[in-house]
Amino acid sequence: MALHPNGVHHLAISTTDIKVQIEFFTDVLGGELKALYWMHGVPDTFHGFVELSPECYIAFVQHPANSTQRELGVTHAGNAGGPMPGGTMQHVALNVDSLDRLLEMRDRIRSRGIVVMGPIDHGMCKSMYFAGPEGLCLEIATGGGIDERAWIDPEVQQLARISNDDLQRYLAPP
Repeated sequence: MALHPNGVHHLAISTTDIKVQIEFFTDVLGGELKALYWMHGVPDTFHGFVELSPECYIAFVQHPANSTQRELGVTHAGNAGGPMPGGTMQHVALNVDSLDRLLEMRDRIRSRGIVVMGPIDHGMCKSMYFAGPEGLCLEIATGGGIDERAWIDPEVQQLARISNDDLQRYLAPP
């Protein structure tokens, strides 16, 4: 097996109001605040971490120069299918362990007055979509591993300019 990271430790999201983000991710999604401190080496900037599991966190960075300006398709997707510039975050998909937990999360989120779309059966997983503070596009999903034999579309492979040699290398990195 190739050497590779074993998961996402944290995803840092820029914010103009760290309290609003912490409130949402603790009250609505049930995460626990684990850290809130001055960001190392960055003047006047807060950094906060909400735990999703012992090895996975959503983090927030509140820099005094963070913009409040939002433009769909430029700074925010607006929905899970919306366009975004390359290199930007389109949406965040969080994981739960079962369909029952997904339905429990749906009910919890809706009980806070938030509209939830789904669950939707994508074949490789079941998931639901909803909006978070400051225009975040969020998803919660459940499902087993992805079987690449069923989910590598030859047409998309060709449109993405991925040769068969490239594909084999991507499927089994050195």
